Amino acid sequence: MLRKVLGGKIFCGLDVGSQRIKAALISSAEAGPAELVGVFESPTNGFKNSSVTDLSELSESISAALGGLSQKTGCRIKDVQVGIGGDLIESRFSNAVIPLLDRGNKVIAAGDVKRVNHQAGLLGAKLEEEILHDFPQFYRVDDANLASNPVGLFGRKLEVRLLLILSQVNRINNIVKAVNQAGYDAANVFFSGLACAEASLTKKLKTDGCALVDVGSQMTGVLIFKDGLLKYLEYVRGGGEHMTRSLAHRLNLTFDLAEDVKKSYATVLPSDLENTEEILVKKESAYCPLKRQHICQAISEDVEYLVSSVHQAILNSQMSEYLNAGIVMVGGGALLSGLMECIEAKTKLPVSIGKINLTIAKISNAALFSACVGLAQMGCARALASSSRSN
Repeated sequence: MLRKVLGGKIFCGLDVGSQRIKAALISSAEAGPAELVGVFESPTNGFKNSSVTDLSELSESISAALGGLSQKTGCRIKDVQVGIGGDLIESRFSNAVIPLLDRGNKVIAAGDVKRVNHQAGLLGAKLEEEILHDFPQFYRVDDANLASNPVGLFGRKLEVRLLLILSQVNRINNIVKAVNQAGYDAANVFFSGLACAEASLTKKLKTDGCALVDVGSQMTGVLIFKDGLLKYLEYVRGGGEHMTRSLAHRLNLTFDLAEDVKKSYATVLPSDLENTEEILVKKESAYCPLKRQHICQAISEDVEYLVSSVHQAILNSQMSEYLNAGIVMVGGGALLSGLMECIEAKTKLPVSIGKINLTIAKISNAALFSACVGLAQMGCARALASSSRSN
């Protein structure tokens, strides 16, 4: 494995979830495409409801995940690209207008665009928030001329509408401290939903218009892309953990056993709602029979709520008619048998499972690791951009 990464730079993505921590390594050479070196996941401790509940436990969990990845790939990891999502994220639109000249016109320069973007960020962010990403939706010159890029146009006044992705500074600092305490540096902090898009969506999909549905353990993100930009973001309640808890409660199982049953036997296909076939699961020291229909029925309400919420989020974006490329699903919950078909039937849009867009990506269940792979890719892209500016 070491021979594969010699001569290239290594970038590590770290996706901290409430149940699992996932990490990925990519190698980026000066010539040729980036290559996926390896992925690893391990249980999360000390992090619940999008907050650090025990710094030492979370640090140990991060150390276990990154140590496992390092051992698996034979690569030494120094710094990581950290991803945050769910309740840690806020999104809002912000507008700003700046004068260019008191009298006459001037040619709009890149510095003017940077200045109006900065002003919109200041107006849209609260004191305790940090802007992770901003996406210009449009620029308006002299209250009339709409432009995606106003540089070079004549004008006296410049306006921008930004979509801001923000998070509370202290929450970011707590996660970064856990990374540092585990013995690593946090090179950058990114929005994990955007990282999923980086790994799973091609430029054409983002241009044509698509919805990325990231099914997490407790929350599901719906990201709308069009013309190459993120146009809308909404998180809805519901995910894999809710289904597992329903299984545990209704079938009298432990959480861990319910999780195994969900991954192995749960489905939301209509044909299985009446399937009386029995399966045997090990409960304590004995095996007990469970009917497939009871497993399916136990999660049916959670699935129905999730599907309806995703559909409503797409409607809320007011862009459903522009999603020419349909819906792409990522995240562990996206692999639930029949969920794609349910969302397709509800939204009347084609649905597919996300695939990692690296030249070499020989891993199963790629949708599980799209966030951490995308985080590594975003770190690589930022490093390249920084290097280009310095040169």
